[in-house]
Amino acid sequence: MRMIKKAFTVLMAVSLLILSALPALAATDSGVTETVTTDSNTVQDRGDVRDSGGDKGKVELKTKKTAAVVEGDTAWVALSWKAKGTDATDFRIVVKTENDGVTIAYPVNTGSYSSLMDNDTLSASEIDFTSLRISVPYGSRKVKLKITATWLQNGENQKKEYKVTVPVARFRGDDIAQATKDAGSVSAADPAWLEVEWTGLAPLLNDVEITVDGPRGAVITYPADRTFTSLYYNNSLEDGETDVARFLVDATALPPGSYSLKVEVSYTKAGRANSATGEFSFEVTG
Repeated sequence: MRMIKKAFTVLMAVSLLILSALPALAATDSGVTETVTTDSNTVQDRGDVRDSGGDKGKVELKTKKTAAVVEGDTAWVALSWKAKGTDATDFRIVVKTENDGVTIAYPVNTGSYSSLMDNDTLSASEIDFTSLRISVPYGSRKVKLKITATWLQNGENQKKEYKVTVPVARFRGDDIAQATKDAGSVSAADPAWLEVEWTGLAPLLNDVEITVDGPRGAVITYPADRTFTSLYYNNSLEDGETDVARFLVDATALPPGSYSLKVEVSYTKAGRANSATGEFSFEVTG
């Protein structure tokens, strides 16, 4: 009897040792699927999802801080990823932020999420990146992103959350610049449309209105009988964008020669009114 009890004790100890060496399985409700959502987008159902964290395989986010985005601007930022252990397939991310006024968009080919540059597979030890298009309002200084990544690895659907910081640089410098100096020519016999070009330097200028002060004797008329003219495409200018504004000049009272126009551009930036001035030349022909 004593020998049987001793053998039973040894058997129980061995059984416990074997059980303790097995990997822990995440408890899931049978038939339950998990859907990852953002404020405006939903990623399709991925089946039963477990948080990634084991040594057998996982995905590492290499980017903790992205390149800076200028306040008021929209820019693409890249996040680098690396698979460890085994390949990670069907890799995708969705993003949320609690920063007011910040908007996030994904590449057009994925729509409601972002995936990798080459394809949706992150091979073991490979580094690839995902792209996000971020718009930050004026006055922002730092944007915090909450990244939810999902993928398939070791035959299981994986999910993990990451945090990323997007630095925001303050815009400094002129908001707008005169792009040309010559407005064109007009005949002394007939009125003609002249045009001036402006280039945006700040990330975004809205409500652009332009008024022109010509030489004595010149009659200036704006489109649609307004008290100002605006830009050809719309009334906004983005960083690096050049647009043209037109106005009608009646120079029948002027002798042929060279003349100048003083132009004022008014606009809003971050809701605040601003203005800039420029000077353009034009010719009156006989």
